[in-house]
Amino acid sequence: MKPRSFRSPADVARELGGVVTHGRALADLFLRGRLNAHDRELVTVAVSRVNACEGCTFVHERWALRAGVSDEELRTLELGALQRLGPRQRTLVVYAAARAEMRFAEPAPAEVLDIARATLAPAEIAAAEALARAMTFANLAVSTAEALPARVRRSAPGGAGGT
Repeated sequence: MKPRSFRSPADVARELGGVVTHGRALADLFLRGRLNAHDRELVTVAVSRVNACEGCTFVHERWALRAGVSDEELRTLELGALQRLGPRQRTLVVYAAARAEMRFAEPAPAEVLDIARATLAPAEIAAAEALARAMTFANLAVSTAEALPARVRRSAPGGAGGT
């Protein structure tokens, strides 16, 4: 899967605006422990994988292990065998991954939102949304920065895409 990146400066602004508007939920997440470290890192690994950000996935897998996520749980995410997770963790991962997959362009699909509402508290849904947005922004920023030298070479005179 090709890493996802920002398409334009307007794309950066839109994604950043989404993160900023969820600032209170991010504060609840990180300052008030809305999600424990185990669940938070499960979500960050899942979102990094959706965005195909290898560097972020690598780092967050290490952080997840330190936070108590087992090797089996990480394999579960990798294989997509989410039924092996507990209902709460599965719902957090599915909700956040679905939001990241659609790049927050529209509301969450009704079936995903219904399951989230049946399993999670409203503040947990807000935390998962905020975390998915922040992680997606970070993933896209890293992938864009990594792709930038090749883009510049292609657009330079005499480059692969130049004249």
